[in-house]
Amino acid sequence: MNPVGHNTNAHAELVKEGIDRINWVDRHSPVLNGLVRTAMRDGSLEGVKIAVVVHLEAKTAFLASILADAGADVIAAGSNPLTTNGSVVEALRDRGMIVVSEPDGNHESWEKELLAAADLEPEYIIDDGAELTMRIGMHRPEIFKKLKGVSEETTTGTARLYAMEAAGLLPFPALTANDARCKHLFDNRYGTGQTTVQAVLRLTNRKMAGAKVAIIGYGYVGRGIAEYAKKLGAQVFVAETDPVRALEAHFDGMFVGKSTDIVRDASIVITATGGMRALGRPEFEVLKHDAVLANAGHHDLEVDVDTLAEMAANVIENRAQISTYELGKRAIHVLSGGALVNIAGGSGHPVEIMDLTFAVQGLGAHHLVNTDLKPGVHVLPKHVDDQIAAAKLSSMGIHLEPPRPEQEDDFKDWLTGIQST
Repeated sequence: MNPVGHNTNAHAELVKEGIDRINWVDRHSPVLNGLVRTAMRDGSLEGVKIAVVVHLEAKTAFLASILADAGADVIAAGSNPLTTNGSVVEALRDRGMIVVSEPDGNHESWEKELLAAADLEPEYIIDDGAELTMRIGMHRPEIFKKLKGVSEETTTGTARLYAMEAAGLLPFPALTANDARCKHLFDNRYGTGQTTVQAVLRLTNRKMAGAKVAIIGYGYVGRGIAEYAKKLGAQVFVAETDPVRALEAHFDGMFVGKSTDIVRDASIVITATGGMRALGRPEFEVLKHDAVLANAGHHDLEVDVDTLAEMAANVIENRAQISTYELGKRAIHVLSGGALVNIAGGSGHPVEIMDLTFAVQGLGAHHLVNTDLKPGVHVLPKHVDDQIAAAKLSSMGIHLEPPRPEQEDDFKDWLTGIQST
């Protein structure tokens, strides 16, 4: 067989793999296939240019496909250079979709990909971390002024949008999909919680029972990881700068303390802050030998790998996606290069969870297109959030009943009595 034929066959196999991955998501996404597709049949997305900038794997591809099926002109890009799946990229291109991202990239190539997406001048963005939104604002100001709306996936991106709004730099409406209850109550807690623990155990072949696990950050993501680790028998320690969240961690039965204290004896340390350099030199100096570091937050820089490399005498790749940094007599292991371990080192969130999250994103985009919203940050209306939850329950054969008349509060009658006196 000649090289051209071989490459053609290899590409066909890659496309098939991507299609198979997307079809698996299709099989397990009743809300997207029901409620969301039904809402989009009104034709309002026909010809609308939407950039989908989320971790580019099968579940994101399925959301992009649903938008395309509704008539939208979709631009697909990855929100992280280390989480783009090559087979999914080729499957989307095979169906004629514009994909600007490639697998196995780095931060430099990723920046170019995002600017390529910007240059295609999307009208709306489904974003993750406000990564494309920020870059359009910084590098393509004329395109930024023309944006009609953004639907944001993450806690980090939501914080960035609120900061832009406070600075008077948000000239269009933005929905914080992250603040929808059907997103953060399930995606952040159950999705990231389960898959982070799964990825750490799969990559390291270590046990969780009896392990001392330190978690940096106790938002919904950190809480979910803590719950799953604790249920598997780990001793869980938490560092948190927010006093209310720290108190909550204490009441949840976690050991709470400063980061430099809780990581000293930890065999596994997981960052979940959504911020930058949650683990840096102060923590690296006190880590014990053979500690494993993993990141479950938004930024690849939550573990300050560059500083760790400066401190290390040598770096060894012991296993796939495990980099070992030798600090004197101590060996410190970093998973997936500090990227999101559950995606770069695993399969990402469970399909059933992303059925909820991407229902929020899909209906969020539909809401932006069909609603005259003022510039600023908005939350998905409660009735839409409720519809998503009800559709998910219905897909599982669970149906709710409204309160009976005798169960309703008689407060309204009391108010009527006051008004009549």
